[in-house]
Amino acid sequence: MTKDDDTKESKKKTATKKPATKKSAESSKIKKLKKDVDNLKKELAEANDKYIRMAAEFNNFKKRSERDFVNLIENANRNLFIELLPIIDDFERSLNSDSAEKTKKNDKFFKEGINLIYQKLISTFKKQGLETLESIDTPFDPEFHEALMQIENKDKDSNIVLEEIQKGYLLKNKVIRHSKVVVNK
Repeated sequence: MTKDDDTKESKKKTATKKPATKKSAESSKIKKLKKDVDNLKKELAEANDKYIRMAAEFNNFKKRSERDFVNLIENANRNLFIELLPIIDDFERSLNSDSAEKTKKNDKFFKEGINLIYQKLISTFKKQGLETLESIDTPFDPEFHEALMQIENKDKDSNIVLEEIQKGYLLKNKVIRHSKVVVNK
């Protein structure tokens, strides 16, 4: 073998070694890039999941805030109605008293005027969701009634409301004042 042959052969070996080394380097770069892509896909999926959860939490917060606001307004109205209920009681007592009958004889227009005011007040309350509890001849229910006393009436069933001392009221289907009643033993 000559020197030229040795040089040619050594170049051949180097040439065959370079592509193999080059391929393995490219292969490791590809593996690294694939791994990076997989990691980025995983991070993206986690970020999407986090975004979806945060959007759901925000929607829940928004609904809860709206519900709390409505409850706040209703409770404000509730307190107003509780303060005004004794006025209704006074109207009812004056309209149903003996002195109202005497006033009727003397001045029926006065009683009609009081009655119109009373009806207008009740109508306004009803528009706002106030309802009276109907208690007489209904079974006693502690959710709606407050028993002040018990008497015995053999003509009625046991545990039936016989008399209503003070009316009870509901505001938007929630009790704001229990009916004060007399219950059959």
